[in-house]
Amino acid sequence: MPGIDAAITPRDIEINPGAAAAFDPRGAGQVLLHESRNAALSTLDPGGFPYGVVTNILPDYDGSPVFFTARLALHARNIAADDRVSLALAGFDRPDALTQPRMTLVGHSRRVGPERMAALSARFAARFPKAKLYLQLPDAALFRIEVLGVTVGGGPGRNAADIGFDAFRIDLSGAEGLIADEGAVLAELNAAPARLGAMAVGAGAAAGRWKAIALDPAGLILASGERLLRVDLPERVVTAAGFAAALARLAGG
Repeated sequence: MPGIDAAITPRDIEINPGAAAAFDPRGAGQVLLHESRNAALSTLDPGGFPYGVVTNILPDYDGSPVFFTARLALHARNIAADDRVSLALAGFDRPDALTQPRMTLVGHSRRVGPERMAALSARFAARFPKAKLYLQLPDAALFRIEVLGVTVGGGPGRNAADIGFDAFRIDLSGAEGLIADEGAVLAELNAAPARLGAMAVGAGAAAGRWKAIALDPAGLILASGERLLRVDLPERVVTAAGFAAALARLAGG
């Protein structure tokens, strides 16, 4: 089947794409990847069965999923023996998840090294404030999934779409300065909450007390209570000044 990742075995049933309703797999997957708080993580138990847990999920700067585990957890033990994992994202809070877009990613799970642990822990805690407690545990660890395959399903009447992770991967080349300045940029944005509220409403979200919690060269993540919102920039940027200018253009200023 053209376009499918080798890590996911193609289905052996031919599907007529003309019979399906219109569906944007990249747009649906982008929302799931950046606005989901929770995901179902499956690892391989030594006995041969898949072992699933619910975990918190954080996109790294390039969009790759990052999750927390205590090293004493069963899924951490499984990963140590076989690092192949699968991650499922969906509207788990909806009455019927099968009527909503769904996303499955497979790949290798790599433990985050000490050189990145502090930065990603801060990013994780901004998304999950209570994580400040368990990230301090002596066996706390973050794992990053090197995605090899991804599928996005649109719900009834929409074909499951096979799409490569490159459609979601964020280009970080030349953006070291922006990433280093993330804290300062976010602090400046959060000093003007009314502007963030207007930005969220302009992006289609409900009014609320929105806070900027993460950024990358292609967008900004806002949070209000349990809600998350991805705001895409009109163009890719690599500096703090460029980020500010892109947001101004987005607001029409």
